[in-house]
Amino acid sequence: MKKPFFSLIAIVLILGLILAGCGSKNDAGAASESGTPPAAKGTESSDSADQEPVTLKVAFFQGGYGDVWFKYLKEQFEASHKNVTVELEGSPKMGEIIVPRIEGNTNVPDVVFLNGLDQMKKWGPSGKLVDISDLYATAMPDGKTIQDTATETALHSQQWLGKRYSVPWSQSPLGIVYNVDIFEKNGWTYPTTWEEMEKLANEMKAKGIAPFTYPGIYAGYLSALVFPAYTQFGGDEFVNKLTNPQESDIPDLYKDPAFLKTYTQLESLFKNGWIMKGTQALDHTASQMEFLNGKAAMIFNGAWMENEMKDSIPEGFRMRIMPIPPTADAKVKEMMSVADSRDWGGIPSASKHIEVAKQFLLLASTEESNRKFTELTGAPRAFKYAIDGMNLSDFTKSAIEMLSKYKTVSYIYEPQAIGDGPSGVDFYAAIASGDMTPQQVIDKNVGAAPDKWKEQQKTINSK
Repeated sequence: MKKPFFSLIAIVLILGLILAGCGSKNDAGAASESGTPPAAKGTESSDSADQEPVTLKVAFFQGGYGDVWFKYLKEQFEASHKNVTVELEGSPKMGEIIVPRIEGNTNVPDVVFLNGLDQMKKWGPSGKLVDISDLYATAMPDGKTIQDTATETALHSQQWLGKRYSVPWSQSPLGIVYNVDIFEKNGWTYPTTWEEMEKLANEMKAKGIAPFTYPGIYAGYLSALVFPAYTQFGGDEFVNKLTNPQESDIPDLYKDPAFLKTYTQLESLFKNGWIMKGTQALDHTASQMEFLNGKAAMIFNGAWMENEMKDSIPEGFRMRIMPIPPTADAKVKEMMSVADSRDWGGIPSASKHIEVAKQFLLLASTEESNRKFTELTGAPRAFKYAIDGMNLSDFTKSAIEMLSKYKTVSYIYEPQAIGDGPSGVDFYAAIASGDMTPQQVIDKNVGAAPDKWKEQQKTINSK
């Protein structure tokens, strides 16, 4: 059994970035005298004049980060690999589109970037993804390695059953984004306790201002509140058990008071009428547009929101992102946000150009590529890199400040863990709609936990 892992971190990574005035800018396209970067160990050299032309197909989830970073990578990679043409394919539904293609070995891309670790954990052990563990120690074009530059959270999250089938992509925090002008106009300041937040929400409601909204049809955005609350109410011991449980912890783990307190806090948003009417019918862009139009003072969202809505933000609109304030009865009385590196890039085993694909992942992980990602998207990557000299918006600065100034929680589940919802119920949506009470969700999870544990152990032992 691995040593229990849980990172309750102030993201030293970003704090280091802010202080890294001595950090040097490395050119991701830094070339040797021949005009090509040094070939990574174990990969194909790109300076052979007689190499056959290669079309490298790169598929990616095109969400809040858009496609501009991938266009940058395409330009950089083609400049240093004269025989390679990078063909990009991005879609907001890539997570759905790519599954039948990879599992059916049809029209398989050479590189894939997705959000969420479930597919990586499934495809890696089943042989659908290339084991790229060795890539972590391979020199990138700037001479550094992924092993030395990725964050601790990323190194842990990208490992599964002792192997690495992916490299980290992003590490953006979630929290509460608030409308600066509405706050200043009414003389409000962002609360430092949840009791202050409740008082503020009631004041907003009394003035006819909806306190909160969120992407209603994607209830997972409410994890911006739930995951910090787990830690605030349960502390390290609870989260260690949740992410790295033993058989003796099942099913009593799911009776822990932290669950009831967290779910009750979540329920209060809806019972008290603090959520903008109609929110549950809105997708991410629609809810964000309502927020930008001043229909709600706050929105549960992430550091990618500004980039995602850059073409719709009204001129002069100001917003900041902040962490979740603690309640008076919290075990950990600190403001917190949640950020983990669940986004990843990997190489399907059916790729026709595996070695070239490895070079692409290495280029994508260099310091200059990381800096460019933050510059283009306003969000951090799951690497340690300097941000000195970069032109960042006030919103992006607030996201970096949130990561550096406040506690950040990251939930990395060990293979035997069955998560916080063993019953399979989407408790965010169930509580939001009123279909289930917090206690009913807990009872459902407690009842399902023993069988889910056995099922999970069978899955692990079959690998």
